[in-house]
Amino acid sequence: MSGRSRGFTLIEVLVVVTIAAVLASLVVLRLGAWRSGAEPAGQLERLAALVDYQCEQALFQSRPRGVRLTAGGYDFWQSTARGWLPVADDDVARAREWLGGAEPDLVVEDRRVELEAEPAAPQLVCQPLGELTAFNLELRLEGQAAVLVGEPGGRLAVEARQ
Repeated sequence: MSGRSRGFTLIEVLVVVTIAAVLASLVVLRLGAWRSGAEPAGQLERLAALVDYQCEQALFQSRPRGVRLTAGGYDFWQSTARGWLPVADDDVARAREWLGGAEPDLVVEDRRVELEAEPAAPQLVCQPLGELTAFNLELRLEGQAAVLVGEPGGRLAVEARQ
């Protein structure tokens, strides 16, 4: 046996580690850009899940629930004997902002709705028997766009736009 052992030199190990680090950083950067959470379709998918949750709560509590949309974001409301009141803050029903400066455009029952800073009542309402206000909510951000379509029967669908 010779004095030289069989194995990797320090240079070879460093080259492999460097290549692995570069590839890992490229994967992380690519996934980070792809799933930043600010893209319109992702924001509307989250909103659709939250609207669905509010509709389930309307069914369980036998009280209408609503979503109030503004140019800056959205929050959740419940119908009471005293009128519409914000849903008590919890982790699910907390107010949210549009990410990345996204621009919303709302059409409710075939009429365009101006998104005021603070409307007095929600524009979208889930009734206890499963009915939902018919609406189209388009969200635009940096050349991307997506639409959340709500049907009267309660069905929600997100469609990407070019």
